[in-house]
Amino acid sequence: MSQDKSQLKTQGLAFGQAFQTVFKISAVYSVDHPAAEKSVQHSWDLLTPLLKQGGQFTFGFMNQRVLLNKSLATQANITHLEVEFAKRGIAALTFKADVTLKDYKRALSVLSTRPAVITERGGIEKFLAANPIEGVRISAAIKPKEDESGMIDVGMDMDSYLTAKAILAPESAGGMAALDMLIEAAGVKKTQGVGENPQELATLAAQATRNLVANPEGDLTEVLSAMAQVLSSMSPDSLLAALPQSKQSDLRGQPTHEIAADLMEDAIAGWATQRLETAAKVGSSGFAIGPGSPGVVDRDVLQGLMRGLKATRVAERLLQKLGQFIEQANLPKEVYERIRREVVWFTLPPEKKNSQLLSLMRFTAQDFTRLVQYVQEAMTEGKVSEATETSMHYFSTWERAPSSVRAEELKRTPDLLQALASVQTVPLMHTLAEPLLREIMDETHLHWPSHTEATNCLAVVAQNAGRFEDFEFVHKIASDLKRFIARRPGRHNDCCGVALAALLTPEALDRLIDSFLQRRSDAAWVHSATSLLTMVGPLGAEAAHRRLDDEPAASNRLPLVRLIRAMGSSAIGATVKRLTSPNWEAVRSAAYILGDLGDPELPTHLRGALRHLQFEVQQAAVTAILKSNVAGRGEVLAEALPHLQAGVLEMALDELTVLKDPMSVEHLEALVLSKKEFKGGVLEKAVIALGAVPSDRAADALYKVIADVAQPLPVRRTALGGLYNHASAKAGGLVSKLSSLPANDPLASELSWSFPTR
Repeated sequence: MSQDKSQLKTQGLAFGQAFQTVFKISAVYSVDHPAAEKSVQHSWDLLTPLLKQGGQFTFGFMNQRVLLNKSLATQANITHLEVEFAKRGIAALTFKADVTLKDYKRALSVLSTRPAVITERGGIEKFLAANPIEGVRISAAIKPKEDESGMIDVGMDMDSYLTAKAILAPESAGGMAALDMLIEAAGVKKTQGVGENPQELATLAAQATRNLVANPEGDLTEVLSAMAQVLSSMSPDSLLAALPQSKQSDLRGQPTHEIAADLMEDAIAGWATQRLETAAKVGSSGFAIGPGSPGVVDRDVLQGLMRGLKATRVAERLLQKLGQFIEQANLPKEVYERIRREVVWFTLPPEKKNSQLLSLMRFTAQDFTRLVQYVQEAMTEGKVSEATETSMHYFSTWERAPSSVRAEELKRTPDLLQALASVQTVPLMHTLAEPLLREIMDETHLHWPSHTEATNCLAVVAQNAGRFEDFEFVHKIASDLKRFIARRPGRHNDCCGVALAALLTPEALDRLIDSFLQRRSDAAWVHSATSLLTMVGPLGAEAAHRRLDDEPAASNRLPLVRLIRAMGSSAIGATVKRLTSPNWEAVRSAAYILGDLGDPELPTHLRGALRHLQFEVQQAAVTAILKSNVAGRGEVLAEALPHLQAGVLEMALDELTVLKDPMSVEHLEALVLSKKEFKGGVLEKAVIALGAVPSDRAADALYKVIADVAQPLPVRRTALGGLYNHASAKAGGLVSKLSSLPANDPLASELSWSFPTR
């Protein structure tokens, strides 16, 4: 089963990435456009085996994970598709076993309809009703609604709810047997009979709980559900007999879920106490004991307890057990009190948490942690206005604080900003950017720690907005930072410069480039997108090159090349990287682009391209060098002469004739005297290039060519003319030495009448 699950994840995510590609193309053009043909077929080919395995296949998004049938997997570069689904109010697609390629393309056509059109037609449900699709079921995203008392009815008993949640939770067990899931979570080897009696099961469950409670990514709800399922298969009497005598009367007649929760709470309380006891013995910085000591609880312990509470939902019982364990371990009472206060806060109704946070005028580290937790919970439950209200209150408190206090407040603010990330909080990001920019740009009262932390916060604000494609706002922030950096060149590179480069995440950069291509007929937008990518710098250029590397549509490739060229020097690094690509077309594009970027090290960077086996690459490299005026290009061209193919070789020789670079003489001489077979005119061009260099070394080379009787007569004759007209002081003497040529040498007679002694 584990192998099947791994295969589903691998194949499902591969389909998701292919589906994202074809979705992008369909949104720009249409699913029937020639540019989409290969991508449609590729994604269909990946879907077919998934349908054969299970009869149907479900794909969607939930809790920032990818839904694959009944399991959730970590995302793998398909955030763009998640955003597009969210814009349209789509949760998942289910492809039925009898779906045809025609149905599949029809689904793509419907899905890629612009969100604004779907909204105009009454939302996703009405739109789908008016556009039915055979073989594909599209599920709309639905949020549970609270009743007037603020409660949410899950519509099932707790055991069923936890089981369903375990199926749909991140990295869930899916179809894995409950006992297998416990064995895996406990980290023990599966052997015959393991966990099949109550005593072994209790030990197994305790170990699984300890492993997961210490893991921030662990889901104790899964363990609890699995424990309940396994316990339900055992007889009540044998189950109770395996428990301590003190528990038997309390748990007799209780449902299996309550018994499982009790066992889990024992394991959690024991784990927490052991951690606290260990910290006390070693004097951990996360724990302190002694007179007047605040008894600070290890943060990991507290977070583990909160994870346990989310699973068991019974705070008082867990606290009671923890108090007993702490008392037995002889730990200070203030340790328990500290934990109790945090647990009590955790179990407060949301409205009371909101009220307490709004009453604070200064936020301690503990208060801030509570604020972030509250905002995370509120955002998860869709209570955006409450999360916004408390966050704005926090920001108003640090604005009024002294600079030193503001610096500390700003240092931790990114955690809060990340918790606020949502399409619904983009307007809030606009509001928060204003005080941050004031903090950054107020040079009359510049406080460097506050200034630096404010730039970090501003980068997170921009990232939140960019994640939901508010690129105009990000462009404004980038422009403000760029202007500010220009006031004091070099002074703000490590603060504002770093923030500028981090304004967009890699995923947002990819979506910005998608938007650039979709709206390339809008000149104003093309200018803004190009400007933003340029200001972001090398990361923007890298994103553009990645898209160019993978772009299947020829109609998109030229705009991408123009985009990279327009980015100027910020694109040099990313372009140079492509010169070593195994794809010769990518190398050719990089060579052409590099010639337009003003690269000061162009000749050095193109050394490898000049020696490339593909003619088109050599041609692009030589063309780029010919367009530049960078020093050293003559020597690099001359070095590459033996590797250049016909056609490109002539281009290089013509350029060397114009450059007259003394550093090229050695390589030109070697080319002519190498005795290699060249097409007519190549050696003569090389001799002409030698004759153009006004140095004694060039005159000597010409003399050697003339004296080399193995050279073709036209080549020697060209060298003779070059030497006679050479500008160096040594040329005249070398012409005189030619009188010693043998009488039978064809050049001897020509020398006597064509080139009289100068």
